[in-house]
Amino acid sequence: MRILPLLALAASVLPTAGAFAQEEAPADRVDFVTQIQPILQDHCVKCHGTKKQEGDLRLDLKQHVFAGEEDLWSIVPGDPDFSPVYERISLDADDPDIMPEDGDKLPDEQIALIRRWIEQGANWPDSADEAILAAEKRRMEREIITLPEISDAQNATIEQALAKVRETNALAMRIAANTQAIEVNFSLLGTKIGDAELETLNGTEPALVWLDLARTGVTDAGLAQLAKLSHLRRLDLSNTGIGDAGLKHLAGLAELEYLNLYGTKVSDAGLAALHGMERLSKLYLWQTAVTDQGAAKLAEQLPGLRIDRGQDAEAMLRGDDPEPVAEGTAPINTECPVSGKPIDPNAFSIYEGQRVAFCCNNCKAKFDADPKPFLAKLGIEVAKAPINTTCPVSGKPIDPAATSEYQGNLVAFCCNNCKAKFDADPKPFLAKLGIEVAKAPINATCPVSGKPIDPAATSEYQGNLVAFCCNNCKAKFDADPAKFADKLAGK
Repeated sequence: MRILPLLALAASVLPTAGAFAQEEAPADRVDFVTQIQPILQDHCVKCHGTKKQEGDLRLDLKQHVFAGEEDLWSIVPGDPDFSPVYERISLDADDPDIMPEDGDKLPDEQIALIRRWIEQGANWPDSADEAILAAEKRRMEREIITLPEISDAQNATIEQALAKVRETNALAMRIAANTQAIEVNFSLLGTKIGDAELETLNGTEPALVWLDLARTGVTDAGLAQLAKLSHLRRLDLSNTGIGDAGLKHLAGLAELEYLNLYGTKVSDAGLAALHGMERLSKLYLWQTAVTDQGAAKLAEQLPGLRIDRGQDAEAMLRGDDPEPVAEGTAPINTECPVSGKPIDPNAFSIYEGQRVAFCCNNCKAKFDADPKPFLAKLGIEVAKAPINTTCPVSGKPIDPAATSEYQGNLVAFCCNNCKAKFDADPKPFLAKLGIEVAKAPINATCPVSGKPIDPAATSEYQGNLVAFCCNNCKAKFDADPAKFADKLAGK
C-alpha cells in the first residue's frame, strides 16, 4: 500500500473531464457538487482538510487534490484503479489502511458513485471551491466573537425567545458550535415581518450578535425594540422603509460593527445618531438621501469607518464627480445570476455587504424579491435551518448547535449524545423526521446478465428494489420483468 503525498498549493493545469470520460448520456453523468462533494465533506475532510492533513493529503479543495506532478495526484481523472483515494475507500472493512480511518466503511453505492465520477474525468468545478472558501471565511469570522458569561437562567430565557422567533419561520441559531452567540435572519420572509415580530427578540439580548431585517416591513417605531440588543455586531436594514427617526433608536448600540442602510430613507440628519459608534467599521449608504457632505462629516467623527456609497470614496470626499466603482466595491460576479448573461454594472443590489450585478433591472427585481434560488451561482452558501424542532432521539426541544447533515437536510438534536446515536445508525429515527428509509437492492447479481450489480441502475418490482449491472439490462427487465422473475426467486 502506498500513500501518495500531495504538493499543497502548487499550481497545475487540470485536464478536462472530456479527455478521460467515457461516452455516456448526460443523465448518467455524476455531478460533483450534489453527489461527490457531500461525501468528501461528511467523511473525508475531518482528517484531510483545513485543520488536519493526515498523510499530507487534502480533499477539501480542488487545488490540493490536483496539485503538482500528475503522478502524485491522489485522484487520477479517468483511472480509479490508479487513484490512491479510491484504492483506500474500496479496501475491506477490516483492512488497517481503509479510509475513512474512523467510523464505518463508505456504503457500496457511494464507493460506486466515486468510481463512476473518476471514470468520467473527475470533473471538479471551480465554483464548488469558491463556496467552500466563502463558508470557511464566515466560519473564521464567527469563531472570534466572544460574549460575557451567560447564566443558566439567561440561557433558558434565550431558548424560549428563540422558539418564538422560529414560530415566525425565521432562521435563528448559534453562529458556531463553540460560542453562545446567536444570529436571527428575518430577511427571507419579506414584508410578512413587521414591528410585532420584533417582539419575539425579547430575551435574546445577552447573545444576539447578528440581525438581518433586510426587505422586511419594520418601521422607525419598531426599531425602538432593538435598543436593548447591546451585543449586536451586525445589523442589516437594507431595502426597508426606515428613516432618520429609526436611527435614533440605534445610538446606544456601542458594539455595532456593520450597518447596512442601502435603499432606505436615511438622510444626513439621521447619521448624527451614529457619531458615538466607535466600533462601527462598515456602513452601506447606497440609494439613500445621504449627501457627500453628510458622509464626509460622519467620516471625520469615525476615522476607522468605511462608508460605501457605490462610488470612489476619495472622490466623494473631494466633492468630485463620482468615478466608476472603486476597487473593493466592484461586483462579485461577471454573469447575471438570474439570466446568465453579461452584467450591466449599473444594475446591482447589495447582498450581505457585497455588490451583485445583473444584466437588467428585471433580473435585479427577481433577485431582490427572493435571492435564495440564485445564491449558488454567486458562490454564496445558503444557511440551512434544521428540518425538525424536536430531537428525533429523545423528543426534547432541539439545540441548534448540535446538528448533523442527512441526505442534504440539517437535523438538530437536544444534545451531542443524541447526535452521536443518530450518526451511528440514523435508520431508527428517520420516521420521526418524515424521511423515508432508502431501500437496498434485493439482489447482488444482475437478473439479466448474471454480473455484479451497479447500485445506480435500479428498478422497482413488486415493492422491491432490483439492481442491474448496467442500464441496458435495466431496460430489458423493465420491458418484460416476468421473463427474469425466476432469477429473483428467494432473493
